[in-house]
Amino acid sequence: MGELIKLFAELGVTPPTLIMCYLLFRTVKAHESVLGELKEMLQLHEKRIMKLEWRVTPNQEP
Repeated sequence: MGELIKLFAELGVTPPTLIMCYLLFRTVKAHESVLGELKEMLQLHEKRIMKLEWRVTPNQEP
C-alpha cells in the first residue's frame, strides 16, 4: 500500500485527492451493490406478477 501512495505522489496526486477518490470509489461500489439487490427483487416481483396473470383466465377480471 505504501508503494502505491508513493507512486501517486510521484504522479502529483496529493493525499487529500487520493482519499477523496477512494471514498468516491467506495460510494460507487456501495450503490452498485444496492442496485444489484434491487434488480434481483424486481425480477422476483415480475415473476410473481407473471404467475398471477397466468392464473387469471380470460373470462375473469383482474
